Amino acid sequence: MELTSQQLKDIKIIELDLLRNFINVCEKLNLKYYLLGGTLLGAVRHKGFIPWDDDIDVGMPRGDYEIFISDGQRYLSEGLFIQSIETEPELLMNFAKLRNSNTTFVEESIKHCRVNHGVYIDVFPLDYYPDDEKGQRTVDRKNRFYTRRIASEYSFEEKGIKRKTISAILKLMYPSSKNVLRKRQELFKSVAKSNLLANYCGAWGKKEIVPADWYGDGVMLEFEGIQVSAPKEYDKWLTQVYGDYMKLPPKEKRVPHHYVAAVDLEKPYTVYLNGGK
Repeated sequence: MELTSQQLKDIKIIELDLLRNFINVCEKLNLKYYLLGGTLLGAVRHKGFIPWDDDIDVGMPRGDYEIFISDGQRYLSEGLFIQSIETEPELLMNFAKLRNSNTTFVEESIKHCRVNHGVYIDVFPLDYYPDDEKGQRTVDRKNRFYTRRIASEYSFEEKGIKRKTISAILKLMYPSSKNVLRKRQELFKSVAKSNLLANYCGAWGKKEIVPADWYGDGVMLEFEGIQVSAPKEYDKWLTQVYGDYMKLPPKEKRVPHHYVAAVDLEKPYTVYLNGGK
């Protein structure tokens, strides 16, 4: 289904509240975070949301991320939930989402999963990526296998005999998707130290592997009237990912990028899971 302009506006209000709560947790626990992706682009180019965007992305160094997962829940407002493979057994992702449990935002790709489907912001772990080419090849190869196996669990039709065959073979090799999720997380955490940081779960693949010092201690930018932390070298980061990022895309590409099965900002997702009752 396509979001209406009013739904998009209301979703952004909920997401901004989630971001404020996230920042509050980070301040209380002294954790580093950075805006990423379209949210970082929006802060620099629009001082807030990209007008047609429908989500918020933040990243955290792995150590800070794991503290957020383990200790952050206690500092959140009632009804908010940190969703990760540690807190949600059926989750198919190696990153976290901060959800508003009193709302419904069901994405097509995971509509079959009995997980929290509230409006959310994405919270990505930032992990080290090998400096040496041999280490990079090893990590890339394993990550391709694990990612392809996990993708086979999502709710979309495989296209092409080759892709269907690969998915079938990978399911035979790795029958348990939970075990693959754990293996992929261990892979992400396997590099103890390097000069590169990766957002392995980001939308832009290797473009999101950058020198660690681009993040640094971060700098403050304005986002919808609040101060938020961004990579120190945000211009370099945005240029690597988007190229000429200050140039607006063609009108036909100015659309939300999530495929949504159900939206109800007045009712909790549990109503949807229970068939509307």
